[in-house]
Amino acid sequence: MGRLEHLETTLPLMLQEFEHVVMVDWSCPQNSGDWAEKEGALVVRKYDEKYWNASKARNLGACSVKTRNICFIDADVMVSRGIKAEIIKLLDLSHMVLAPRNANNQDVHNLNGFIALDIGQFWGVKGYNETLEGYGLEDGYLRAQLTLERDMKARRLSPGSLGALRHSHELREKYAKEPLTISAKRNSDSLKQYLQDKGVNDWRQDPRTADIAYTP
Repeated sequence: MGRLEHLETTLPLMLQEFEHVVMVDWSCPQNSGDWAEKEGALVVRKYDEKYWNASKARNLGACSVKTRNICFIDADVMVSRGIKAEIIKLLDLSHMVLAPRNANNQDVHNLNGFIALDIGQFWGVKGYNETLEGYGLEDGYLRAQLTLERDMKARRLSPGSLGALRHSHELREKYAKEPLTISAKRNSDSLKQYLQDKGVNDWRQDPRTADIAYTP
């Protein structure tokens, strides 16, 4: 939604690497779906939405995936040549594949939304949690569910396999229902409550979740 200029850079790279690319046009005012369709992507359209909802958009796109595995990539993320082969090598029923961390073992900003996994495992936790609205942590919630409910482990891509286009917070907030600080806090509280209900009080230190937790 409102990310056509990002897609013009990132989508051609995805189409070169993957045979099937599903792009969700969430009532995009730029008609990004029309452009993506001409490029060769399968476009799923959701009409009459005023605000962006990442969980619902991703789940909608996932409904059109017929392959055994699924990979979620945000519009501002660039993939490198050979990433598909690396994902296939790392992926199995018991492992999800996440974006690489940097040399300091910290998460790279804008890459946290990337995940590849078996589609049965994805739907086994009912996909992304659609009660999380606005900005942030729907991807962290999914990681936690896969780890604690499906006993999945994380493997990470090699450094340089993914890159992210820089953009402002204002763009993230442009199609949001409320300020990002409000939704991020609410979603963070929901994730913390979920983790506490599962007996995890500090997901960065708990051995069950340390590999999937966001690092500062």
